[in-house]
Amino acid sequence: MILAALALAAAPVATPDAAIAAIYAPFRRAEMRDAAWERPIFTPRLAALITRWRAVTPTDEVDDLSDFDWLCQCQDWDAGGLHERITGRRVLGPKRQLVIVSLGMAPGRRENLRFVFQRRDDQWLVDDIFASGFRGGLRATLVRTTAADIALHKHR
Repeated sequence: MILAALALAAAPVATPDAAIAAIYAPFRRAEMRDAAWERPIFTPRLAALITRWRAVTPTDEVDDLSDFDWLCQCQDWDAGGLHERITGRRVLGPKRQLVIVSLGMAPGRRENLRFVFQRRDDQWLVDDIFASGFRGGLRATLVRTTAADIALHKHR
């Protein structure tokens, strides 16, 4: 089962819909432990911002990005209890698409996320995410949080 999940994660995703399915497939397993930022689903430019943020993330406390899962905008979930549904899409360019996803969390609780996908070679990768936990998007939040973490290190 773990090998099948790894194969799914490593397989090229030919459409944004397939990318969404691959992003949320691990949430159906109780043993899923990978942090969103550790997954190979991001464009190189977004991955570079993540790497820069991880290099300065405090080890003794949480910052604005390390206390929740970015993909469900939650801290905890029940395996199989997270139901994603694509509710909209818009072409942003020849190799860019916006995909709107509604997540069913707990009874009566939904979270809406907007993914910006960039096609790179034969796969669609996440280039930004807009959701309640990311004021101005994930990219902007990474820049802000990295700067705050650097400032925190300087004052210690």
